[in-house]
Amino acid sequence: MTQEHSLILGAEQHIVATITQASSGTRKPGWCAVLTNSGVIPRSGPHRMNVHLARHFAKMGIPSIRFDMSGLGDSRRATSSLPMVEQWVADTRAAMDEAQARLGCDRFFMVGFCSGAEVAHLTALADPRLRGAVLWDFYAFPTHLSKLHKLAYRLRRAGVKGIARRLIAKVRPPEAKPDQDKGGSRAPVSAYEGLTSAPVTSREEYTQRFRTLVDQGVELFFYYSGGEPEWYAYRGQFHDMFKGEAFVQRVAFEQLALSDHLLTRQPAQQAFIRDVDRWLKERLLNQ
Repeated sequence: MTQEHSLILGAEQHIVATITQASSGTRKPGWCAVLTNSGVIPRSGPHRMNVHLARHFAKMGIPSIRFDMSGLGDSRRATSSLPMVEQWVADTRAAMDEAQARLGCDRFFMVGFCSGAEVAHLTALADPRLRGAVLWDFYAFPTHLSKLHKLAYRLRRAGVKGIARRLIAKVRPPEAKPDQDKGGSRAPVSAYEGLTSAPVTSREEYTQRFRTLVDQGVELFFYYSGGEPEWYAYRGQFHDMFKGEAFVQRVAFEQLALSDHLLTRQPAQQAFIRDVDRWLKERLLNQ
């Protein structure tokens, strides 16, 4: 039976966490998994994926700590003046400190879903104890092929009638609306107009970060869902995003086409756990 217990940690005693012990007789010395929030989803993870992962790792002989970062889930906000992401990196390192003190582990890997992937790779840059990271639906940059996929996807969604309406709207002169401002001023636009899924950090900056991590021997697994076809469109997009960069040959990348972003369906959850299990055994646990 899996043994779990919850605790409060951190210098301010504001972080709520759950430790899952490794199954007796199977423990892999030194290793511990780190699991945390996906966006505002609490430490249980999207559709309880962190719980499923923690219990799978326990069967592999790996204990884990899953925790709510400051201001999320059960954890209070920190009184620190650190920027949000820096605070979350500090929270992650505090969780690692606690796991090391309680479990005796000195090597960690982290599974980061969505925003958790950002925290995971930044923590790896800041703390040499984090030796590997699974980065689920991390940032993506468009490629020539992904733009074609995006166009095809939009055409399929619009259908013949939708395409026809758009073409007619483009060639038909605009009709003046009765309530239009006589001065011709533009009506207020949606608050979301102009927003894209493009990363706020440049490709060059990410390239440098990934180079640094790979050169330090950190194992990275870039794992994308099939649920965001306008963002990450095909399995090899990661390779094409960083084409020509040497680090690409030294990381793992894959797309789980049957899954949406939140791993809603059970077959997707099972496939995710299976792929992470294989990556750990092939790339990390033999270190």
